[in-house]
Amino acid sequence: MLCEAALALGLTLGGICKPGAPPEAVDLPAEDKEVWTFAPPPPPEPVAEPPPPAPAPTPNFPPIVIREQAAPVAPLPVALPEPVFVEPPAPNPFRLALAAALPARATEDTGLVRIAASTVSDLDGIDPLSARPLAAIAPPPVPIPEEHYQAEGRISTGPVDNARIVTADRYISGIVETGINSQVSSEEGGQVIIQTSRPVFGYHDRHILIPKGSRLICDYKSPENLGETRIALTCKRILIAGHRAEILQLKATVGDVQGRGGITGEVDTRFWEKYGTAFVLAGISGAVRLASAATAVADDGNAISSIADTGAQELSEKLGEITASILEQTVNLKPIVTVAQGTRVQIRPQFDWYLKQVKGGE
Repeated sequence: MLCEAALALGLTLGGICKPGAPPEAVDLPAEDKEVWTFAPPPPPEPVAEPPPPAPAPTPNFPPIVIREQAAPVAPLPVALPEPVFVEPPAPNPFRLALAAALPARATEDTGLVRIAASTVSDLDGIDPLSARPLAAIAPPPVPIPEEHYQAEGRISTGPVDNARIVTADRYISGIVETGINSQVSSEEGGQVIIQTSRPVFGYHDRHILIPKGSRLICDYKSPENLGETRIALTCKRILIAGHRAEILQLKATVGDVQGRGGITGEVDTRFWEKYGTAFVLAGISGAVRLASAATAVADDGNAISSIADTGAQELSEKLGEITASILEQTVNLKPIVTVAQGTRVQIRPQFDWYLKQVKGGE
Protein backbone atom coordinates (compact mmCIF):
# COMPACT_ATOMS: atom_id res chain seq x y z
CA MET A 1 0.00 0.00 0.00
CA LEU A 2 2.89 2.38 0.79
CA CYS A 3 4.48 1.78 -2.60
CA GLU A 4 1.15 2.29 -4.38
CA ALA A 5 0.63 5.61 -2.57
CA ALA A 6 4.20 6.70 -3.41
CA LEU A 7 3.78 5.74 -7.08
CA ALA A 8 0.50 7.67 -7.20
CA LEU A 9 2.43 10.75 -6.00
CA GLY A 10 5.25 10.15 -8.53
CA LEU A 11 7.82 8.97 -5.96
CA THR A 12 9.98 5.84 -6.18
CA LEU A 13 11.61 5.99 -2.70
CA GLY A 14 15.11 5.46 -4.05
CA GLY A 15 14.16 2.77 -6.50
CA ILE A 16 12.51 0.57 -3.91
CA CYS A 17 9.03 1.22 -5.20
CA LYS A 18 9.32 0.72 -8.94
CA PRO A 19 6.61 -0.57 -11.18
CA GLY A 20 7.01 -4.31 -11.67
CA ALA A 21 7.57 -6.03 -15.00
CA PRO A 22 4.46 -6.85 -16.99
CA PRO A 23 3.32 -10.47 -16.69
CA GLU A 24 4.26 -12.88 -19.46
CA ALA A 25 1.69 -13.56 -22.11
CA VAL A 26 0.01 -16.96 -21.94
CA ASP A 27 -0.63 -18.75 -25.24
CA LEU A 28 -4.09 -20.03 -26.02
CA PRO A 29 -4.59 -23.82 -26.03
CA ALA A 30 -4.68 -25.74 -29.31
CA GLU A 31 -7.96 -25.80 -31.19
CA ASP A 32 -10.21 -28.80 -30.48
CA LYS A 33 -11.85 -29.79 -33.78
CA GLU A 34 -14.14 -32.36 -32.16
CA VAL A 35 -16.17 -29.51 -30.74
CA TRP A 36 -17.37 -28.61 -34.24
CA THR A 37 -18.53 -32.21 -34.89
CA PHE A 38 -20.78 -32.37 -31.81
CA ALA A 39 -24.36 -33.46 -32.58
CA PRO A 40 -27.19 -33.03 -30.06
CA PRO A 41 -28.93 -36.22 -28.83
CA PRO A 42 -32.33 -37.08 -30.38
CA PRO A 43 -35.43 -35.96 -28.45
CA PRO A 44 -37.13 -38.60 -26.27
CA GLU A 45 -40.16 -40.41 -27.63
CA PRO A 46 -43.52 -39.15 -26.34
CA VAL A 47 -45.12 -41.24 -23.62
CA ALA A 48 -48.81 -42.05 -24.13
CA GLU A 49 -51.05 -40.78 -21.32
CA PRO A 50 -53.20 -43.42 -19.56
CA PRO A 51 -56.96 -43.25 -20.25
CA PRO A 52 -59.12 -41.56 -17.59
CA PRO A 53 -60.85 -43.86 -15.10
CA ALA A 54 -64.47 -44.80 -15.69
CA PRO A 55 -67.05 -42.79 -13.67
CA ALA A 56 -68.45 -44.42 -10.57
CA PRO A 57 -71.99 -45.80 -10.86
CA THR A 58 -74.85 -43.74 -9.46
CA PRO A 59 -75.95 -45.00 -6.01
CA ASN A 60 -79.46 -46.41 -5.78
CA PHE A 61 -81.34 -44.60 -2.95
CA PRO A 62 -84.73 -45.81 -1.69
CA PRO A 63 -87.73 -43.60 -2.52
CA ILE A 64 -89.04 -41.12 0.06
CA VAL A 65 -92.82 -41.17 0.59
CA ILE A 66 -94.66 -38.44 2.63
CA ARG A 67 -97.73 -40.04 4.21
CA GLU A 68 -99.00 -37.25 6.53
CA GLN A 69 -98.21 -33.67 7.58
CA ALA A 70 -97.87 -32.68 11.22
CA ALA A 71 -99.85 -29.66 12.38
CA PRO A 72 -97.80 -26.67 13.64
CA VAL A 73 -97.52 -26.27 17.37
CA ALA A 74 -99.44 -23.27 18.66
CA PRO A 75 -97.42 -20.86 20.85
CA LEU A 76 -98.15 -20.82 24.52
CA PRO A 77 -100.28 -17.90 25.71
CA VAL A 78 -98.41 -15.15 27.52
CA ALA A 79 -99.89 -14.22 30.84
CA LEU A 80 -100.31 -10.45 31.06
CA PRO A 81 -100.07 -8.78 34.44
CA GLU A 82 -103.24 -7.42 35.87
CA PRO A 83 -103.58 -3.64 35.60
CA VAL A 84 -102.88 -1.73 38.76
CA PHE A 85 -105.05 1.27 39.40
CA VAL A 86 -103.28 4.12 41.17
CA GLU A 87 -105.53 6.67 42.75
CA PRO A 88 -104.51 10.27 41.98
CA PRO A 89 -103.45 12.35 44.98
CA ALA A 90 -105.91 14.74 46.48
CA PRO A 91 -105.66 18.31 45.14
CA ASN A 92 -103.71 20.76 47.22
CA PRO A 93 -106.02 23.56 48.40
CA PHE A 94 -103.23 26.11 48.14
CA ARG A 95 -102.59 25.22 44.52
CA LEU A 96 -106.29 25.49 43.75
CA ALA A 97 -106.46 28.92 45.36
CA LEU A 98 -103.32 30.07 43.53
CA ALA A 99 -104.66 28.86 40.17
CA ALA A 100 -107.94 30.70 40.80
CA ALA A 101 -106.08 33.92 41.72
CA LEU A 102 -103.81 34.07 38.64
CA PRO A 103 -106.51 35.32 36.19
CA ALA A 104 -107.34 38.15 38.58
CA ARG A 105 -103.91 39.82 38.23
CA ALA A 106 -104.91 41.87 35.20
CA THR A 107 -108.00 43.24 37.00
CA GLU A 108 -106.10 44.42 40.10
CA ASP A 109 -107.68 41.74 42.22
CA THR A 110 -106.04 41.37 45.63
CA GLY A 111 -107.23 37.85 46.18
CA LEU A 112 -103.65 36.51 46.31
CA VAL A 113 -102.43 35.45 49.72
CA ARG A 114 -99.02 35.63 51.37
CA ILE A 115 -97.72 32.25 52.52
CA ALA A 116 -94.70 32.05 54.85
CA ALA A 117 -93.32 28.72 53.67
CA SER A 118 -89.84 27.78 52.43
CA THR A 119 -90.72 24.89 50.11
CA VAL A 120 -93.75 23.58 48.30
CA SER A 121 -93.96 20.61 50.65
CA ASP A 122 -94.39 23.02 53.58
CA LEU A 123 -97.53 24.47 52.00
CA ASP A 124 -99.62 21.37 52.68
CA GLY A 125 -101.87 21.87 55.65
CA ILE A 126 -101.98 25.70 55.49
CA ASP A 127 -105.35 27.29 55.21
CA PRO A 128 -105.25 29.84 52.37
CA LEU A 129 -108.06 31.86 53.97
CA SER A 130 -106.05 32.55 57.12
CA ALA A 131 -103.16 34.32 55.28
CA ARG A 132 -102.80 38.06 54.88
CA PRO A 133 -103.61 39.51 51.45
CA LEU A 134 -100.84 40.80 49.14
CA ALA A 135 -100.67 44.21 47.56
CA ALA A 136 -101.92 44.73 44.03
CA ILE A 137 -99.38 43.83 41.30
CA ALA A 138 -101.00 45.79 38.47
CA PRO A 139 -99.07 48.85 37.09
CA PRO A 140 -99.88 52.22 38.63
CA PRO A 141 -102.66 54.14 36.92
CA VAL A 142 -100.53 57.29 36.56
CA PRO A 143 -98.79 57.30 33.13
CA ILE A 144 -94.98 57.42 32.97
CA PRO A 145 -93.66 60.91 32.09
CA GLU A 146 -92.63 61.43 28.48
CA GLU A 147 -89.14 62.67 29.42
CA HIS A 148 -88.19 59.01 29.92
CA TYR A 149 -88.69 58.40 26.16
CA GLN A 150 -86.42 60.97 24.51
CA ALA A 151 -84.48 58.55 22.23
CA GLU A 152 -85.04 58.76 18.47
CA GLY A 153 -87.44 56.18 17.19
CA ARG A 154 -86.60 53.60 14.53
CA ILE A 155 -89.36 52.11 12.42
CA SER A 156 -88.76 48.77 10.73
CA THR A 157 -89.59 48.09 7.11
CA GLY A 158 -92.06 45.55 5.90
CA PRO A 159 -91.05 42.02 4.91
CA VAL A 160 -88.40 42.00 2.14
CA ASP A 161 -88.19 39.29 -0.51
CA ASN A 162 -84.52 38.24 -0.60
CA ALA A 163 -85.00 35.58 -3.25
CA ARG A 164 -82.73 37.47 -5.68
CA ILE A 165 -80.72 39.67 -3.30
CA VAL A 166 -77.27 38.91 -1.88
CA THR A 167 -77.23 40.99 1.29
CA ALA A 168 -74.14 42.40 2.99
CA ASP A 169 -74.26 39.76 5.73
CA ARG A 170 -73.66 36.86 3.32
CA TYR A 171 -70.32 35.14 2.76
CA ILE A 172 -69.06 33.90 -0.61
CA SER A 173 -66.47 31.12 -0.50
CA GLY A 174 -63.67 31.38 -3.04
CA ILE A 175 -60.18 30.21 -3.99
CA VAL A 176 -57.28 32.46 -4.97
CA GLU A 177 -56.51 31.60 -8.59
CA THR A 178 -53.35 33.73 -8.92
CA GLY A 179 -50.58 33.89 -6.34
CA ILE A 180 -49.78 37.14 -4.55
CA ASN A 181 -46.41 38.76 -3.83
CA SER A 182 -46.67 41.92 -1.77
CA GLN A 183 -43.62 43.51 -3.41
CA VAL A 184 -45.89 44.62 -6.28
CA SER A 185 -49.21 46.14 -5.14
CA SER A 186 -52.28 46.84 -7.28
CA GLU A 187 -51.16 50.46 -7.66
CA GLU A 188 -48.12 49.11 -9.50
CA GLY A 189 -50.07 46.69 -11.72
CA GLY A 190 -50.79 43.67 -9.50
CA GLN A 191 -54.24 42.04 -9.54
CA VAL A 192 -55.83 38.95 -8.05
CA ILE A 193 -58.45 36.64 -9.57
CA ILE A 194 -60.68 34.77 -7.10
CA GLN A 195 -62.98 31.95 -8.25
CA THR A 196 -66.03 30.96 -6.21
CA SER A 197 -65.84 27.40 -4.90
CA ARG A 198 -69.54 26.82 -4.11
CA PRO A 199 -72.85 28.31 -5.27
CA VAL A 200 -74.61 31.05 -3.30
CA PHE A 201 -78.38 30.62 -2.96
CA GLY A 202 -81.01 33.25 -2.30
CA TYR A 203 -82.25 33.64 1.27
CA HIS A 204 -85.81 32.88 0.14
CA ASP A 205 -86.54 30.05 -2.31
CA ARG A 206 -83.62 28.12 -3.76
CA HIS A 207 -82.41 30.28 -6.64
CA ILE A 208 -78.69 30.06 -7.40
CA LEU A 209 -77.61 33.71 -7.43
CA ILE A 210 -73.80 33.27 -7.62
CA PRO A 211 -72.99 29.98 -9.38
CA LYS A 212 -69.88 27.99 -8.65
CA GLY A 213 -67.00 29.07 -10.89
CA SER A 214 -67.81 32.80 -10.95
CA ARG A 215 -64.74 35.05 -11.01
CA LEU A 216 -63.99 38.18 -9.02
CA ILE A 217 -61.33 40.71 -10.01
CA CYS A 218 -59.71 42.13 -6.88
CA ASP A 219 -57.02 44.61 -5.88
CA TYR A 220 -54.68 44.26 -2.94
CA LYS A 221 -52.57 46.60 -0.85
CA SER A 222 -49.03 45.77 0.25
CA PRO A 223 -48.01 46.11 3.93
CA GLU A 224 -46.89 49.66 4.67
CA ASN A 225 -45.59 49.36 8.23
CA LEU A 226 -43.01 47.14 9.86
CA GLY A 227 -44.47 44.04 11.47
CA GLU A 228 -47.55 43.82 9.23
CA THR A 229 -48.22 40.29 8.01
CA ARG A 230 -51.64 40.54 6.30
CA ILE A 231 -52.65 41.80 2.86
CA ALA A 232 -55.89 43.75 2.43
CA LEU A 233 -57.94 42.72 -0.64
CA THR A 234 -60.93 44.50 -2.19
CA CYS A 235 -62.93 43.01 -5.07
CA LYS A 236 -64.26 45.53 -7.59
CA ARG A 237 -65.91 43.37 -10.26
CA ILE A 238 -67.58 39.98 -10.59
CA LEU A 239 -68.22 37.91 -13.72
CA ILE A 240 -71.02 35.46 -12.98
CA ALA A 241 -70.51 32.00 -14.43
CA GLY A 242 -72.90 30.81 -17.12
CA HIS A 243 -74.65 33.91 -18.49
CA ARG A 244 -71.57 36.10 -17.71
CA ALA A 245 -73.53 38.94 -16.13
CA GLU A 246 -71.37 41.56 -14.43
CA ILE A 247 -71.59 43.65 -11.28
CA LEU A 248 -69.22 46.62 -11.03
CA GLN A 249 -68.05 48.85 -8.16
CA LEU A 250 -68.47 46.12 -5.59
CA LYS A 251 -65.93 47.18 -2.94
CA ALA A 252 -66.32 43.73 -1.39
CA THR A 253 -63.76 42.87 1.28
CA VAL A 254 -61.85 39.59 1.38
CA GLY A 255 -60.89 37.62 4.50
CA ASP A 256 -59.49 34.23 5.39
CA VAL A 257 -61.54 31.08 5.93
CA GLN A 258 -62.46 32.23 9.46
CA GLY A 259 -63.72 35.61 8.27
CA ARG A 260 -60.81 37.70 9.57
CA GLY A 261 -60.02 40.74 7.45
CA GLY A 262 -57.22 40.33 4.94
CA ILE A 263 -55.23 37.21 4.13
CA THR A 264 -51.72 36.09 4.98
CA GLY A 265 -49.24 33.53 3.77
CA GLU A 266 -45.49 33.02 3.96
CA VAL A 267 -43.94 36.10 5.60
CA ASP A 268 -40.33 37.11 4.89
CA THR A 269 -39.21 39.62 7.53
CA ARG A 270 -35.95 40.24 5.58
CA PHE A 271 -33.90 40.02 8.75
CA TRP A 272 -30.57 39.26 7.06
CA GLU A 273 -31.14 41.97 4.48
CA LYS A 274 -31.58 44.46 7.32
CA TYR A 275 -28.86 43.39 9.71
CA GLY A 276 -26.66 40.85 7.91
CA THR A 277 -24.19 43.39 6.48
CA ALA A 278 -24.04 45.21 9.81
CA PHE A 279 -23.21 41.96 11.61
CA VAL A 280 -20.42 41.16 9.14
CA LEU A 281 -18.88 44.64 9.38
CA ALA A 282 -19.14 44.61 13.16
CA GLY A 283 -17.32 41.28 13.22
CA ILE A 284 -14.58 42.59 10.94
CA SER A 285 -14.19 45.69 13.11
CA GLY A 286 -13.93 43.59 16.25
CA ALA A 287 -11.36 41.29 14.63
CA VAL A 288 -9.24 44.29 13.58
CA ARG A 289 -9.28 45.74 17.10
CA LEU A 290 -8.44 42.36 18.58
CA ALA A 291 -5.48 41.92 16.21
CA SER A 292 -4.29 45.44 16.98
CA ALA A 293 -4.44 44.76 20.73
CA ALA A 294 -2.50 41.52 20.31
CA THR A 295 0.20 43.31 18.28
CA ALA A 296 0.49 46.06 20.91
CA VAL A 297 1.03 43.49 23.68
CA ALA A 298 3.70 41.63 21.68
CA ASP A 299 5.64 44.76 20.61
CA ASP A 300 5.18 47.08 23.60
CA GLY A 301 7.00 50.38 23.12
CA ASN A 302 7.63 49.86 19.42
CA ALA A 303 6.74 52.57 16.91
CA ILE A 304 5.29 49.97 14.52
CA SER A 305 2.85 48.91 17.23
CA SER A 306 1.67 52.50 17.66
CA ILE A 307 1.14 52.92 13.92
CA ALA A 308 -0.79 49.63 13.70
CA ASP A 309 -2.95 50.61 16.66
CA THR A 310 -3.77 53.99 15.12
CA GLY A 311 -4.61 52.41 11.74
CA ALA A 312 -6.80 49.76 13.36
CA GLN A 313 -8.67 52.42 15.32
CA GLU A 314 -9.33 54.49 12.18
CA LEU A 315 -10.43 51.39 10.27
CA SER A 316 -12.78 50.44 13.09
CA GLU A 317 -14.30 53.93 13.10
CA LYS A 318 -14.82 53.83 9.31
CA LEU A 319 -16.45 50.42 9.55
CA GLY A 320 -18.73 51.77 12.28
CA GLU A 321 -19.78 54.68 10.05
CA ILE A 322 -20.42 52.30 7.14
CA THR A 323 -22.47 50.04 9.42
CA ALA A 324 -24.59 52.95 10.63
CA SER A 325 -25.19 54.11 7.04
CA ILE A 326 -26.24 50.62 5.95
CA LEU A 327 -28.60 50.28 8.90
CA GLU A 328 -30.25 53.60 8.01
CA GLN A 329 -30.93 52.29 4.50
CA THR A 330 -32.09 48.78 5.40
CA VAL A 331 -33.85 49.12 8.76
CA ASN A 332 -37.08 50.31 7.08
CA LEU A 333 -37.36 47.35 4.71
CA LYS A 334 -40.97 46.15 4.70
CA PRO A 335 -41.80 42.46 5.04
CA ILE A 336 -42.70 40.44 1.95
CA VAL A 337 -45.91 38.39 2.16
CA THR A 338 -46.37 35.59 -0.38
CA VAL A 339 -49.82 34.01 -0.73
CA ALA A 340 -49.86 30.67 -2.53
CA GLN A 341 -52.22 29.83 -5.35
CA GLY A 342 -55.25 27.87 -4.14
CA THR A 343 -55.65 29.66 -0.80
CA ARG A 344 -59.27 29.57 0.42
CA VAL A 345 -60.88 32.93 1.22
CA GLN A 346 -64.26 34.42 2.17
CA ILE A 347 -65.72 37.39 0.25
CA ARG A 348 -68.21 39.64 2.02
CA PRO A 349 -70.20 42.24 0.02
CA GLN A 350 -70.20 45.81 1.26
CA PHE A 351 -73.53 46.57 -0.43
CA ASP A 352 -76.57 44.46 -1.26
CA TRP A 353 -76.43 42.85 -4.71
CA TYR A 354 -79.66 42.53 -6.67
CA LEU A 355 -79.42 39.99 -9.51
CA LYS A 356 -81.93 40.23 -12.30
CA GLN A 357 -83.66 37.09 -13.41
CA VAL A 358 -82.24 35.68 -16.64
CA LYS A 359 -84.80 34.66 -19.24
CA GLY A 360 -85.02 30.88 -19.46
CA GLY A 361 -82.95 30.29 -16.35
CA GLU A 362 -82.38 31.36 -12.84
